[in-house]
Amino acid sequence: MFDPLDLYTFDEIQTEPLQLSLVKNKPIQLSPGRQLDETSANEDIHQSDDDDAIIDNLDLPSVRYASPEVILCILILLRPDRQVNFNRETKKCKSVLEICISHGLEPDLLKNLLNWYTEEWPNKRLNSMEKICSKIPLLRFMVSKELLLGYYTTVLKKYNNNDNSNDETIQQLLKELSSRVSENCGRTAQPSIIRYFELKNLNNAIPLYEPSLTADNLGWKTWGSSLILSQLLVDYLHTVGVHITASCNQKKIKVLELGSGTGLVGLSWASKWKELYGTDKMEIFVTDLPEIVTNLKKNVSLNNLQDFVQAEILDWTNPQDFIDRFGHENEFDIILVADPIYSPQHPEWVVNMISKFLAPSGTCHLEIPLRAKYAKERELLKLLLNDNNFGVIKEYHSEGMDDWGAVKYLYRQIVHN
Repeated sequence: MFDPLDLYTFDEIQTEPLQLSLVKNKPIQLSPGRQLDETSANEDIHQSDDDDAIIDNLDLPSVRYASPEVILCILILLRPDRQVNFNRETKKCKSVLEICISHGLEPDLLKNLLNWYTEEWPNKRLNSMEKICSKIPLLRFMVSKELLLGYYTTVLKKYNNNDNSNDETIQQLLKELSSRVSENCGRTAQPSIIRYFELKNLNNAIPLYEPSLTADNLGWKTWGSSLILSQLLVDYLHTVGVHITASCNQKKIKVLELGSGTGLVGLSWASKWKELYGTDKMEIFVTDLPEIVTNLKKNVSLNNLQDFVQAEILDWTNPQDFIDRFGHENEFDIILVADPIYSPQHPEWVVNMISKFLAPSGTCHLEIPLRAKYAKERELLKLLLNDNNFGVIKEYHSEGMDDWGAVKYLYRQIVHN
């Protein structure tokens, strides 16, 4: 079992309240009868006159003295903002009401925290709701992950084996704490999230639910190639969609996405089509393996596209089950594929699927990342497409972002020769 305390030595986890008293001779609030250092106190008076001064981890409530409600409020305020595309968070300032709504923060919790900073542990930099809501969330950007994790592990040490661990507030505190720790340990350690994708020429953002990455289910994460291809397709429909409709002489356009994962590519196409023409004259399947399709169905519903988008199982090694249920062999006008190569077998499987399902006059839109590890597989894919009488009518390179940084990509528009 993962224990975040294993990440730190004893020296790295500073105890309270000593941690709060070491930097800049900052005094700590003591119980009656205990003596403050007069020099330190005078220095703090001058420093605190600047109400707009930035804060740091030393301004976080003392884990030893603060109530669970105060610590819980801090943990909620440190929740990430909603994730847009592959940008982790935004630094945009928000009002108290916006913060409460976006973070799911109860007003009573915020009042407890305000009381902490005004009565129990006075701090002029945080003596109003506006200051608390504007400054505390920014600690995610201004304080190192190591310092925040140090604070979180101190909280964990106090509450993990607490005698009142069945208390509802402490249970919620531990749940928030688990999320904050995992968020600071990279995408593969994060809990389930909803990520929003905003595309030019598409009116509404596309929300996608991404479960936590367990059991190596890579289809539960949205990959950078999907975003690149989605933008290309939205732009494509925005400029030539009318011509597609006219050329099909009132028949339904049939679209198939192979290996949909979270569904961004297929749902982007469907969303733009719905924006332009409603749900008529379109039949679209987003497909993947059984363990992926359950979440895929959830994302179809999350985007209100279930009236004309079907999420179904399509195993590239055994497509007959899909054909028996839905037909459509050699009937799809559009095939969409993003990032399909992550084993030596995939080039052959991908070409087999395109050969089996693409209509004679159809078009396949393919986007692949240029990972050094799979250079041979990309070359094999190119050879197999040529051997199966497919031609590439458009090809160009681009660069985009993923959770792990910048990646180079290759787009190909493929048709029958």
